[in-house]
Amino acid sequence: MLCALTCVQLHAAERLVKIRGKAEFLNSGDSVSVTIYPYAERLNEIKTTFTVLARNQAFSLEIPDSDKPRFIEVRFYKAWQFNLNSLLVFPGDDLNFLILKGKTVFSGLSSARFEVQLHMQNLSTAYLQQFPVVYSPDALPASFNRIDSCAAICLDYLESRKEKVGNAAYALLKNNIEAKSTLSKLGYMTFARLNKSSDIQEHYISALKNYGRPFNNYPSLVPMDELGEPTTSFSAELIYQRYLVDSCILARKKFNLHDCYLYESRNFKGKIREQLVTELFIMNRNSRRISVTDIDDSLLYINDPEFRAVLGKIRAMNTIGAKAPDFVLMDENNKPVKLSDFRGKLVILDFWFTGCGACEGLAPRLYALEKKYENQPVVFISISLDRLREKWLATLKTNKYTSPLAVKLYTEGRGDQHQVIKEYDVHGCPTIIMIDKEGRLCPRPELDERALSGIIERYL
Repeated sequence: MLCALTCVQLHAAERLVKIRGKAEFLNSGDSVSVTIYPYAERLNEIKTTFTVLARNQAFSLEIPDSDKPRFIEVRFYKAWQFNLNSLLVFPGDDLNFLILKGKTVFSGLSSARFEVQLHMQNLSTAYLQQFPVVYSPDALPASFNRIDSCAAICLDYLESRKEKVGNAAYALLKNNIEAKSTLSKLGYMTFARLNKSSDIQEHYISALKNYGRPFNNYPSLVPMDELGEPTTSFSAELIYQRYLVDSCILARKKFNLHDCYLYESRNFKGKIREQLVTELFIMNRNSRRISVTDIDDSLLYINDPEFRAVLGKIRAMNTIGAKAPDFVLMDENNKPVKLSDFRGKLVILDFWFTGCGACEGLAPRLYALEKKYENQPVVFISISLDRLREKWLATLKTNKYTSPLAVKLYTEGRGDQHQVIKEYDVHGCPTIIMIDKEGRLCPRPELDERALSGIIERYL
């Protein structure tokens, strides 16, 4: 009996998820990427990406199963319009699909769950294209009603397919629709209020009060259970956005990172607290207001190994005086360049990619600093995340993102999967990291000429 039980357990632990796809536009040798991530929103940087090559218009992949739902994305580099985005894979599910004449058809025992999710995505996209959300105080009631109506359409459709998707999938998908609807309205307030004058902010607050209805229209929706286990894929973001609205916008107070950390760490427990706090530090990883002391405090109660790994990286890159990781990258002449080659100089690393508007906007300010410190022991190193070397080289000629004075390096077409990007915990561009003459990390700078110049003067 014991042997039989053990064999069953081993068999269950070794179960593999089969992912198979066929598409008329795939050619042999085409790359297809499959990304699996257990969390939504900003926590989705905790992910695993597999790249497979197509053969005879098809590809296949097997990955370990999980005891919890996970998101999956399938990306076709040459036909992005057919990508599968943010579909939940439930324990025991396999993903099998065919793309033919512009239509995606699922097959197999799990097909109904994927069909329903894709159809709800299409319903939502079509509705919001016809009735877009408008950001203005006067448009707030109509926009909120549109958000609710879009959710109602998806909920009605899901209800009609309840038996096909199964009870567990139905419950989570329903909670997710309700959570995303509530989150959209909270996000409306936080987005609409950003960088606006105090008068406009007051108009939004008045419009919300006149609207007179709660953000959450769903009495059964709660972000976590009594044990602190999230009930939706968006619970952490839901709680965080609610904090921004209630404790900052309506209270007319500026966001304070430490105060938010205290709120999340003291008022929640279990898994939801771990998600909340990890997400908070992820969102503020480049802020000069981040507290290593708060990160150390969180590590006393966060047990999830993936969360601990993320926080460890954030802590390392925000510890002033910590040794910066050395690296070797190729320049535009295909010659290796090492960070340690510049020991004795203040180094400014600028991470960017072609098409990044903020990167292009930052470039003139960096160029002004490059000219100002041209004869000083300061070196500016431009590191591109572009996937195609030819695209990078063409962009360099425009001088839109970098300048002739900078050292120009390339991440070998591996983008955010390159080891340098991982070691320096780069998530989003532009990212500026400053390294002193001894090869140690400087404080995180604000991305303006005055702040950057101040740190340069301090460390020269």
